[in-house]
Amino acid sequence: MAIPREKLYITPSPLEDDVTCPNLGGTNEPLIDYNVVLKTDATNYDSVVKNHFEMLEKCLQRERHNVHELDFSSIKDNNNVIFDFSVKGMIAGYTTKFTKSFVENYLSKLHEVAIVNENKVIEDPFENEFVKQAPLVRKTVRPVAKMPNLDRIDQENYPLNLKYIYPDSAGAGVDVFVVDSCVLKVTICNAIFYALIKNVIIIITFYFRGIFLEHEEFQGRQGKTVVEKTFCGNNLADENGHGTNVASIVGGKTLGVANYANIIGVKITGKDCPLNAQNIINGITYVMQQKANDPGRKFVLNLSVTSSDAAVGEVASKAVEAGIHFVAAAGNRNLDACGFFPGKVETVVTVAATKITLNQDWATEFTNWGKCVTLFAPGEKVPVAGIGNSSEITLDSGTSLSTPHVSGAIALMLAEGDSTPEQSKEGLLKIATKDKIKGLDYRPTANVLLRIRNAVI
Repeated sequence: MAIPREKLYITPSPLEDDVTCPNLGGTNEPLIDYNVVLKTDATNYDSVVKNHFEMLEKCLQRERHNVHELDFSSIKDNNNVIFDFSVKGMIAGYTTKFTKSFVENYLSKLHEVAIVNENKVIEDPFENEFVKQAPLVRKTVRPVAKMPNLDRIDQENYPLNLKYIYPDSAGAGVDVFVVDSCVLKVTICNAIFYALIKNVIIIITFYFRGIFLEHEEFQGRQGKTVVEKTFCGNNLADENGHGTNVASIVGGKTLGVANYANIIGVKITGKDCPLNAQNIINGITYVMQQKANDPGRKFVLNLSVTSSDAAVGEVASKAVEAGIHFVAAAGNRNLDACGFFPGKVETVVTVAATKITLNQDWATEFTNWGKCVTLFAPGEKVPVAGIGNSSEITLDSGTSLSTPHVSGAIALMLAEGDSTPEQSKEGLLKIATKDKIKGLDYRPTANVLLRIRNAVI
């Protein structure tokens, strides 16, 4: 439906006390979505937020909504809304529409504005992923003959021993947030949803989907599995299965690295909800808000997507400062990972992908590389839960499948004792397998492969 002409432009209005609003742009300029991050610290947070938002509300005559509490299906006109993703004391910012001239001539020059970027849709968020293979026959025992990805990460050297050995705590008590596509089918009746929602695990994987809670990998787990929040209206469905894939690696009953961890789905993309920087930011700051609400909880945030928006990097950096263990995909373009956010952020754990060929570890052809990569993890032909039916298991490839291996490994560490994000990153590197990965001659990257802290045999 066409947008009424009068809603395509900003009409200036006076501030109180006869103070004139800044020039908001010409009457023929279209509105563009922008993500804005403000400069705040412990001493000025309240004053900066108060003054800046008061200016916006008075000049734009728009409603301001907290995205962490908002039902997005209730918003009928995005042109007249300020989407506030601030978390008190941690991050301040918002998404709304401005004219380009207003941003360039006024907003970007304000002392309190750290970043202002156009909110662009990510055209191909999954890049080279979803290399589907033939379905596997289910294997319900923890010997892992058909799961070489798990077999590889619990030992330093070949040959693989056909076992996956891990601490008895198995990630218990750790919340892994999977920010992704939601996998709960909308056709499932309310009674089934109520029964399933009692089993929740927390994973933050920014891959725009949720979790197919009906799958056998999430049934009968000690950890809980739940889809907690959607930024795509009220639709919790996982239309493409990516969130389910990721969640099953983090903590699936037989496929998961840390199968007692709590998995929490946060939906940031879907069929009628294109992925953009705004929803990535909303997903990250949602987890930050949960951390602010309960600082004692142990949080891992798994983000399996890349963005060119520096605002995503800034928010990720603030999430780590807040004590959230942040794991991100390096990306699948065979490019320098330093060209993408949040992987470029030094405090984020950025994960590249390997494959196993004739008892050797190789960097995959598609993986991003470079000095911004923290370590590698298995990422080709990885067994994952599918959404075709409740027992479907398929083989998928991509750095977004490598990333949840590392999120699960951090959950194993946190279940054994407290650590800061900096300490968990150091711990990963200390016990990792060194100098085994081939195929890096022309892609200079630290030769470090994930190895979990396992039980003594």
